[in-house]
Amino acid sequence: MDQLTRPSAPLANRRKRPSFGGSGMAALTELERNPVALVVDDGDGKHNISAERGKAGKVWLTCQCHQSVADGWCRHRLDLLCSRFDAAPEADATTRRAFLQIVTGTPLGEAGLNLDRSLKAFDACLTAFDEGRPTPVVGEDLGKFTDLVSDLAACASELEDALGTMRRLLER
Repeated sequence: MDQLTRPSAPLANRRKRPSFGGSGMAALTELERNPVALVVDDGDGKHNISAERGKAGKVWLTCQCHQSVADGWCRHRLDLLCSRFDAAPEADATTRRAFLQIVTGTPLGEAGLNLDRSLKAFDACLTAFDEGRPTPVVGEDLGKFTDLVSDLAACASELEDALGTMRRLLER
């Protein structure tokens, strides 16, 4: 489809620019609560997480756990972005809904889903590599080994991109 016949993105503002996050993002004025605080318990301790949305779909999602401070992201925030509230048993349905209103359809919400998908794909590639790696590598099985390594490298590259995007969006 060429540019002249392709349907345009929905224009949801007076400047006639495409809106951020598509139709899945609630307007800032429609949010039930902003910010939202949650407490997650990962077995090693409890961690406070807060989510707040600003203009243009910017989301501030903070966690003070060790992994978050060291790596710029953490599983707690990723799980919440993917609607997994198992580690936050104290969060009632209203709090969960308010949190999802803040993140759904935003660039950070989409980055979280992409990172989660990339992590799962990498784990599957790594498992396939470990289970299918021929020994010895040299000889007839060199092609099979090359294919496994290529798949693993492609998954690792995609994971690196997804992690970089997530870290950039989590920066204040």
